[in-house]
Amino acid sequence: MTKLRSRPRTYQVGVFLVILATIGSSFSGLFVRVLPELNGWQINCWRGLFLALFLLAYLVVVYGRGWIDRFRAIPPQAMIACAGFFAVGSTLYVTSLTLTSTANVSCIGAMAPLFVAAGSTLLGERPGAATWAAAFIALFGVSIIFRDGLVSGTWLGSLVAIAVALCFAGQTLVLRRYRSFDLMPAICLGGLAVFFSAAIFAGGLAVSPAKIAVLAVMGPVQLAIPLILFAKGARHVQATTLSLIALLDVVLNPSWSWIGVGEAPAASAVAGGAIIVGAVAMSILAGEKLNLRPRLLRRLRIGR
Repeated sequence: MTKLRSRPRTYQVGVFLVILATIGSSFSGLFVRVLPELNGWQINCWRGLFLALFLLAYLVVVYGRGWIDRFRAIPPQAMIACAGFFAVGSTLYVTSLTLTSTANVSCIGAMAPLFVAAGSTLLGERPGAATWAAAFIALFGVSIIFRDGLVSGTWLGSLVAIAVALCFAGQTLVLRRYRSFDLMPAICLGGLAVFFSAAIFAGGLAVSPAKIAVLAVMGPVQLAIPLILFAKGARHVQATTLSLIALLDVVLNPSWSWIGVGEAPAASAVAGGAIIVGAVAMSILAGEKLNLRPRLLRRLRIGR
């Protein structure tokens, strides 16, 4: 009886965790805007370090003396793929924010669900018609916002943001493929890779103590904690639905920058954002209906 009551909650809990993760990660634009003197490499350098330190502390608290075994437990291919997608994607993401507007970066990143939907078949997941419809509705919302970004001439930032969407899609698929493993150790290594590469090759260490303090908050609050929540939610939610929920960043990220530093989104961003939120809601409801079917079948069998 206890098992039957706990199962219906797994999908809702997964969705809730992913929404919380998206809210936390959506503060990236605001953090970058309050550090206008720093370039992308400097921000990535220290953010990567504090991310790694926080995740190490998390692993020690959760696993105690067995935290090192968590690194060994991850298959090599999963370790390389997850760390690689994170290191490249997070570096390009902050770089894109220094090249174009927060709204433009978030909107182009919204292409990720289409990449995830295309790749999810490799995991044996077949997105339903409602999920595909939600993805294309969201893409329509993105096109409304992206049109203004093209007019502004920030093509390099847009190009980098497309690469970010590909990396996010890849990381989402890896989290789903290896959801039986805790992949936080891989992301921790990815954070260290970002720190050392930025420090050695791009002068990322040249940051004042006051700005390092801001990045010490950014690493855990905007990146580490959301990643933990996202990874836990990914165990219970299909890959395409995961990336569609993450589309809320298109609305939230520019909103925080507007509230915090006055970077007001264009009217097209507001209109496109409303369409995207509707598509996210549609995806969540479609996933819940699919999740209900096996539960109803189980109850009917038990009733017999």
